[in-house]
Amino acid sequence: MNTPSFRSRAIVAIACALVGALTGGLAAAQPAMNDFLPIDKFVFFLDGEEDANAEVYQSQSAGAYLVVPTLSESPLLVQARSAAVSTVNLMKVDRQPNGGVRLLDGAMLAPLGKFTIAGDGIEFSVDGRAAQLRNKPWLLGEQDLEAMRAYSRDYRTGADAYEFSEPLVRQLQAESRPVEVRVFFGTWCPHCQQVLPRVLRVAQELAGSQVALSFYGLPQGDGFSADPEVKRLDIDSVPTAVVFVSGREVGRISGSSWKIPELAIKNAIQGS
Repeated sequence: MNTPSFRSRAIVAIACALVGALTGGLAAAQPAMNDFLPIDKFVFFLDGEEDANAEVYQSQSAGAYLVVPTLSESPLLVQARSAAVSTVNLMKVDRQPNGGVRLLDGAMLAPLGKFTIAGDGIEFSVDGRAAQLRNKPWLLGEQDLEAMRAYSRDYRTGADAYEFSEPLVRQLQAESRPVEVRVFFGTWCPHCQQVLPRVLRVAQELAGSQVALSFYGLPQGDGFSADPEVKRLDIDSVPTAVVFVSGREVGRISGSSWKIPELAIKNAIQGS
């Protein structure tokens, strides 16, 4: 269960990760570049334009990020330990069966200089063009299933892979009373990142039934406690779901109950 942190968001994700890598100890002069895995937390910009289809990968062992943009020709290697940015030969980016990539020998093309930390991201120059790698903005307020799936590749792949309990889902689909499961989440919340794909799959399976799931995104920091829905329903952590049957609250879902969301929903409405 994640309670909101009431500190500033500055350098929560990429900048923090990069600074951490800088102090993570000595590395080999040529670290292995064979374990880049896709990461879905950042957005790449070039000259202020978001590259919505850019792919971002992270190698924890190398302390590096690889950006495969669509707004420029060459992939970009961002090395945290040295703050160096280089272009990479696209033909030397070897895609792996697990969805990751590795860089083949001779992948490096040209150095571009060093990045600087700016807010919750980094900035650097690509052939005279301003490039930025920023944290993906939070989803806030009311969200529908389509928006939730569109926000995150991890949400989509996790939802599609979730093996839900068909008997439990059928029981929920047969519910005759109007049920609302109001899910409060934060896209900054690690527990939510684990839970939401399963919840989205259950919501997809229950679409059109009397059991409807709604989603409400909350910020981290002071904005959490100030949110009117948080005050109205007394939400103190995320992920939390408030379950209503015929407009009356009958239960809440939090903590380990999220392991099997369809079971948690059934248990919440069973005694009502």
